[in-house]
Amino acid sequence: MDNNKIFEKVKMKIAISNVKEEDIVMNKRKLNIGKGIGIAACVVLSTTGAVLATTQIFNKFGANSSDGIQTAIENGYYSDINTEYKEANGISTSIESFLIDNDNFDMNFNIKFDDSYSLQDMLANDGRIDIMDLKVVNEKNEKVFATRELETEEIIALHLTEQDARDKYDSYNGSYSETSQKVNDNEIKYYLTATGNPVEFPTSQKLKVTFSKIRNSYWEKGKEKYRIYEGEWSYEIDVPSKMAQSNIVQYKLVSISDESYKFDSARVSNTAFKIYLSNCNGIAHNENECVETSDGRKFYPAGRSDGDGMISVKEDGIVRYYNTFNLTNYDATDNLKVHLFKENGEEIIIELTKEK
Repeated sequence: MDNNKIFEKVKMKIAISNVKEEDIVMNKRKLNIGKGIGIAACVVLSTTGAVLATTQIFNKFGANSSDGIQTAIENGYYSDINTEYKEANGISTSIESFLIDNDNFDMNFNIKFDDSYSLQDMLANDGRIDIMDLKVVNEKNEKVFATRELETEEIIALHLTEQDARDKYDSYNGSYSETSQKVNDNEIKYYLTATGNPVEFPTSQKLKVTFSKIRNSYWEKGKEKYRIYEGEWSYEIDVPSKMAQSNIVQYKLVSISDESYKFDSARVSNTAFKIYLSNCNGIAHNENECVETSDGRKFYPAGRSDGDGMISVKEDGIVRYYNTFNLTNYDATDNLKVHLFKENGEEIIIELTKEK
C-alpha cells in the first residue's frame, strides 16, 4: 500500500459494544506493545516534507473536507489558533485551527507522545489513533459536536430508553469523519470534519472542547482491538466575529420543470449549498447533477457521506431528496439553476433566485 494514502473513517452509527475488547490504559507506563512492527501504511508518512506541506495547504482540514470548505479557506474563512499543549500521562495535545458555520465544523489537533510510547508500534497492524470522546459545546452549553461513542456512554449512564434518548437527550445528529496523518516519530495530526445535518450548527461566540480518551485501534488475529489512553484535556477558544454569526442566504423558487415535484427550500452558506425537495417520485442521484451559476460555472455534490445527501421514503410514502453542493457564498450569484435527474435519465431543471 502506498505510504502516502491517508486513512479516512466516516462514522455514522457506532455501538458502545465495539469497545468490549479494549485495553484501558490509565498510565503511560502500562503501555505494552510488541517491538519491531512496521509503520501502518494507512497514515501519511512524508519522507521529504513536500507531501506533508502540500497536504496542509490543499487539505487543511483533512482529505475528507469538501471543496466548499476549501473555497472558504481560500477566502480566509477559518482561524489558526495554535493553543498551548496540554499534557496528561505523556500525551500532549493542542488545537491548531478550526472552522465553523451553519453547515460545517472542522478542527485540527496535534497529538504528541513522549518517549515512553512507540508511535511506530501503535500504528502497526493497520493501527490508527483517534479521539474517542470528543465533545464541543458553546457558551450557552449548546452541543456543537460529540462523538457517537461519547453519546452512547452518556445515554447508558443516564439509563435512558431508546425512546427517552430520542425525546430528551440532546444529541449531535450530523455525520463526521476523522483523518490521521503522521508528522514525525512521536506526533500525529488528527483532523475532524463534521456536517450539520439535519440541524444547523448553533451560532457560537466561544467553544469549549473536552476529551479524556485517546484510542489506538489495531488488528490482531483478524479482530479489531483497542487500547485507550486516559487523561484530561480541555480548551476554551474564542470564535472570531466572522464565524460567530449566521451567513445563510435563502433562495426561492422561480420554476421547476416537473411541476409535480415540491420545492421545500434552498440556501447557501460560506461552505455549502443545500436544496430540499419532496414528492419527487423517480428522482435519482446522477453524476451530472449540479448547481449552475448565472455565469455558467457548475458546482457538484460534496459527496463525503450520506450526511451530505439522501433520497428517502418515510412512512407517509412521500419521496424526499436533499443534497449538499460545493457552491458557497463566495461564488453564488443572484440566480441559480439546479440540474437534477430521474432514474430514466430525464433532467429536472430548477431555477432559483436569491431572496432579498
